[in-house]
Amino acid sequence: MTDHQSSQPQPANALQSTDAGRLSTTAFVIYVAVFFVVWSLRATVFIHIDESIESAIWKNVYSNSIKFIVWVAPVFILLGVLRMRPLTYLKLTTPVNKRGLIFGAIVTVAWLCLVVLGESIISHRSPGAMLTARLSGWPTILLGVFFSPIWEEILFRGFFLNRLNQSLGFWKANLFAALLFMLAHWPYWVSKSGFSGQVIKDSINVFLLGSLFGWLMKKTNSLWPAIGAHVANNFLSGLIHA
Repeated sequence: MTDHQSSQPQPANALQSTDAGRLSTTAFVIYVAVFFVVWSLRATVFIHIDESIESAIWKNVYSNSIKFIVWVAPVFILLGVLRMRPLTYLKLTTPVNKRGLIFGAIVTVAWLCLVVLGESIISHRSPGAMLTARLSGWPTILLGVFFSPIWEEILFRGFFLNRLNQSLGFWKANLFAALLFMLAHWPYWVSKSGFSGQVIKDSINVFLLGSLFGWLMKKTNSLWPAIGAHVANNFLSGLIHA
């Protein structure tokens, strides 16, 4: 590239592609592997620390603090060291595609309605009864599920998916990121219940959700709609699973 070419302004996507190239595939694979080792130890060997905390509030504070330290802080440190503009790379400050946001909101609402309908059929309860059973405790439920989806989306859609997209293209990258998202839940689930029918059901659900959240980020050009949908899904799950 000549000096004249390098001085020309580049579009945002080209800049992101150039930045992403600074993190090699080998380095990325090592990062993912180390993350899974550390998180598996936390979710199995050290989970007794969570279980020993009697206060639900302090247990939630501890759990979210550990998740931030393991899932989020290293991402910002790595991207900062590589001068990759973390907030832009993770799509936390990119302009939202408003048309995509409207379409994404419609699809998300349709998904949540299907979740309620499916749970209603499985549990033999009416949708109204499920949604109102714990309605008085909605502030506590919302507080309990608010922060974890933010940390999860920053790592899996903001970092993993955006990096995979540079090598695989979006659709393959989205499925791979959703698979990693599902696998991140396995250490705790499998250590507690083995590969039970419930674990298999939950795994399929998490994989589909991860794919949906990735699609939302692509459609809206922002991570925030995926975060919002993730919070809404977890909040709804807290309401209907009495």
